[in-house]
Amino acid sequence: MSAHTAIGRKSGLDNNEIMENRLGRSGDAKAGAALAFARALVDDLGGVTPAQVDAVRRAGHSDAEIVEIITHVALNILTNMIGKATGIDIDFPRVELRQAA
Repeated sequence: MSAHTAIGRKSGLDNNEIMENRLGRSGDAKAGAALAFARALVDDLGGVTPAQVDAVRRAGHSDAEIVEIITHVALNILTNMIGKATGIDIDFPRVELRQAA
């Protein structure tokens, strides 16, 4: 979360958009669809429905972008596991995690 927040700020996202993104939402419809799809991937361990794939596609994501979203989710899970298992130091400004509702 710390790295993603720092990178988001560097990419031009404002604090409100970053907080919305952390909650799985966005002021941009296409980004919001990607976030909802990413959340579904995590929540369902990849077992998304055809309707969820269709929703992200209808929001304007190509098949290649959908594969990229899946890949990013998988890589983030991997890097989180590595970080937790190794206790690696976070070298970005720390951001505290909030529990999902």
